[in-house]
Amino acid sequence: MEEKGFRESDKAVSVQTEAKFKAYIEAHTGKDLAEKKPREKIDTLAKASTAFMLMKAGTKRYNENVIHRKAEKIKQTLDLDDLHEVEINAMLSSPEKLRKGVNHQLNTLYAPKENLKDYVKKMKVLAENMPMDDYRTAQYNTMAKCIKEVSELDPDKASKDKIISKNYKLMQSIERNIQGKERVRRTPAGIDHFNTALDALSIMNDYNPALNDKTGAIVDKINYTRGAESSNHKDHVDIKEFGAARSIEAKKARAQRAKERRLERTLDKDKLKKKQMEMPSLRM
Repeated sequence: MEEKGFRESDKAVSVQTEAKFKAYIEAHTGKDLAEKKPREKIDTLAKASTAFMLMKAGTKRYNENVIHRKAEKIKQTLDLDDLHEVEINAMLSSPEKLRKGVNHQLNTLYAPKENLKDYVKKMKVLAENMPMDDYRTAQYNTMAKCIKEVSELDPDKASKDKIISKNYKLMQSIERNIQGKERVRRTPAGIDHFNTALDALSIMNDYNPALNDKTGAIVDKINYTRGAESSNHKDHVDIKEFGAARSIEAKKARAQRAKERRLERTLDKDKLKKKQMEMPSLRM
């Protein structure tokens, strides 16, 4: 049976649009690409893979600028930098080898693994405990939606393609929430949102060993940016400390902080009222 790849449902793609995507993929594959430098090959592979993913996802319009803009994200999500040169050369050799290579990466990184029920259960715990405050960004809202969608999967009925799609989209949303925010967040909300991304990443990593290298690279970059490579550094990130259990404790901490703020406001009001009562009244 032919692999369907990333396609979650049969989304109509016009013949003209599909032809443009295929032409782009053909222009970015071929045996002559094996002569390019390693970095050029990775960049070309990222672009070709992005075109393939957009086509399979049912993108209605072909836009080369969109392909180039999304290529860096696809490179990260498919972990293309971690491929051996032999694998890269194989994927670039033809459109068919590219299709097989992308599908292989999707299956390796995001396909259902053992303990799927437990995985979904942990995501449900995270969905129930992640912060949903008034300081959420659009990126965080997208990630929260992706977490919720994974938590609502039926392990007994969901198709392999559907689970791959949900996991793939969740990883992309996690990466968007982390990238550029590796330094220690300055506000409680910022810290909570960043840590929620790490909670989701930790759960994904726990249930798929194939993600270990990718997760390690993400965490290493955070610690490098913070200058916190040492495990005893106060800002050091250890992915093992994140996950569903941490999200429960974090929710309790947020509730306690909210309680303390309410108490402070009450005390401030009482002080103001007392001060007003103590002020001499002006009589005519």
